[in-house]
Amino acid sequence: MKKIIIFKSDMLGDLILFSPCLKIIKENIRDAHITLICSEFNYQIAKNYEYVDKFIILKKNFIGFLLKNFRYFFLTKYEYLFQFDGKNRSYLISYFIKSKIKSTICFVKYKKIFKINYKITRPPLFLLKFFFNNFIFCDEKYSAVGNDINPVHYQTNYFNILEKLDFKITSKKNIFSLDKSFENIFQNFYNNFIKGKFYIFHFDEKWEKFKHHDYSNILKIIQKISSTNKLIITTGVKDFTILNDLEKKFSVYKFDKNLISLEKNNNTNKILLLKKIPLNLLSYFIKNSEKNISSHSGPIVHISPAFNKETIDIIPKSKNEELDRWIPLVSKYQRINFEELNDAFIENFKF
Repeated sequence: MKKIIIFKSDMLGDLILFSPCLKIIKENIRDAHITLICSEFNYQIAKNYEYVDKFIILKKNFIGFLLKNFRYFFLTKYEYLFQFDGKNRSYLISYFIKSKIKSTICFVKYKKIFKINYKITRPPLFLLKFFFNNFIFCDEKYSAVGNDINPVHYQTNYFNILEKLDFKITSKKNIFSLDKSFENIFQNFYNNFIKGKFYIFHFDEKWEKFKHHDYSNILKIIQKISSTNKLIITTGVKDFTILNDLEKKFSVYKFDKNLISLEKNNNTNKILLLKKIPLNLLSYFIKNSEKNISSHSGPIVHISPAFNKETIDIIPKSKNEELDRWIPLVSKYQRINFEELNDAFIENFKF
């Protein structure tokens, strides 16, 4: 058995972007035993991946966390270590783990103090070269600046690391494993309230930062889609101001005790607002929809490609370069900027 330890204790989207690598590692190392260091937040989806043999959840109480997992960090010998969450605590633990090959991505960052520009790396170069024997550099300025610097596209960098190990890259498509405990909940709601093709429009707390006229244009898009299709508006688990307005306009459904039930009937049968549903339930709606639309919501952008679903991403133009680094390599992805939206565009665009 070849033991592998992977640090991926960051956000949900980061883990899903990394998901094809889990499969690649298993396919290239037949007797691989994978231990995944995850966060309390992303464990809700990590636990569904069949490629992982053991999960260790990173806790806030760092000393207690180290003591509880002492044998896995200080006594166990690994064949491969992958530090892919970029967190300082994960780097610190990685330094002391015994592994034949240690791999990571070194982030090149640019700072400015007193009008003086300077460059730093995470981890620092002297620690990187002492503790890791397989690494690449990632330029955080979103562009390649040298032969040994890789562009800031995170999924590409994961594959580049594996290729340096001579791993065969069998697929670059995102993988998402559905939680079967939510299947009947989705199916019951579908049979009772949907009964046919539908679109998803997902809102989350990002909308607090957008302008009122952008939201007004989005409402026009919602009305256009619903003129020919059933539309399910879903929301993240956090509260946000626009949610109050959405609840006034559309029929509201809520999830409670393994059941989706009607909370408020506004007689909008073609537009249903399904609020604050768990991610593992939302994934069933994403999988079964015709198209998924959001303003770069992680679940929409990263889960949709796993099920070959079209994604429409509506964002400010100023965010284009920043968000390019997160788009899955295999994806039916389409982007619209808020600045493009007007009555003529909305009327002519085929949503």
